[in-house]
Amino acid sequence: MNLFQILVSTLLILVVLLQVKGSGFGAALGGMSGGSVYRTKRGLERTLFQATIMLVIVFIFVSFLSVEWQ
Repeated sequence: MNLFQILVSTLLILVVLLQVKGSGFGAALGGMSGGSVYRTKRGLERTLFQATIMLVIVFIFVSFLSVEWQ
């Protein structure tokens, strides 16, 4: 169970780093890039965003199961 949790957390870190790498450094720190206030996520950016949400849900679920099994 711990190995699966490590695998999920590693994937989560990679997906988050790929998201930050895709945007500018200023956008990663909260600044606006491109001057627009709202921008629609498309293509790979949207896929990474959805993968992040799913991996967070899986990580939380696995963490709760890990606590119950100990």
